[in-house]
Amino acid sequence: MYRHHEPLAPLLVIAFGGHVIAVERRTGKVVWQQQHDEPHAARLLFPPGRVLLAYHKELVCLAYANGQVLWRTDVPTPTDSIVVDGDEIFFGAVGEAACVDVNTGALLWHHPFPGMGMTAVALGVPDNVAQIDRRKV
Repeated sequence: MYRHHEPLAPLLVIAFGGHVIAVERRTGKVVWQQQHDEPHAARLLFPPGRVLLAYHKELVCLAYANGQVLWRTDVPTPTDSIVVDGDEIFFGAVGEAACVDVNTGALLWHHPFPGMGMTAVALGVPDNVAQIDRRKV
């Protein structure tokens, strides 16, 4: 019996200093690049066929194959902890949590949980968890 493995994705995506660059895995050849005027470091996530950049309080969704901006949206709470699951992007920080539609960037809900404190947020669904990350980026 043979195990079937998905083929390796052909591109490595690199994000730093407002730049987002996709290079071929084997050769390092630049395939596409984007620049965003964003002072915060990006967290990368990969919904199917996409690249999701989670900045402090902004989400940007790019097409994986060509870097085209599919949508961008400001969000009501920082994206310190973030999980993509199905068609939803869940994120939170400082005692708040929110959810955005992965296809459109539309805010589906936001809970500030008043009176419960302003601490780091861990969140998740079965088999997909974002634990508290206390590192400063």
